[in-house]
Amino acid sequence: MVEKSGIQKALEEAIRFEVDGREFFLQAAEKAETYLTKSIFKILAEEELGHIQKVKEVHGRCLSSEKDVFLPSISTTSHLENIFQQAQRETDPKLLMRTDELEAVRLALQLEIKGHEFYNRLAQEATSELEKAFYHQLAQEESVHFSVLRQMEEALMNATSLG
Repeated sequence: MVEKSGIQKALEEAIRFEVDGREFFLQAAEKAETYLTKSIFKILAEEELGHIQKVKEVHGRCLSSEKDVFLPSISTTSHLENIFQQAQRETDPKLLMRTDELEAVRLALQLEIKGHEFYNRLAQEATSELEKAFYHQLAQEESVHFSVLRQMEEALMNATSLG
């Protein structure tokens, strides 16, 4: 039996992390009652799917023993950028707040923090510059998600002061 390399183990762990994150966001979207929360969780789930595909591409190249591991670029633009404007047009601010939705957002924030720390750790442990760059890209994506979720948390908390 061939022993897995460090990068293979790390990529398998990254795939598991992204799959778990996607499942969390899908479940949160299903339970959400407001447009804002449901929309953001659905978009985050789709972005996690994109991460899974990119990690699987790199993982496949590592398993095939390709010498030049091409690191697919991860989109720095997000479908989340305009979701707050859409929500403002389509939702009564008094209906934005649901306690369980705020809790789901806070759990998602913790997930994104863990993701950022996870990918930063992998980048520090990486043995090649390509590997480091790939993990830094993933860490940056987690930071973008964290920022969006913080905005969402603030919007939900501000909605409580309206009622």
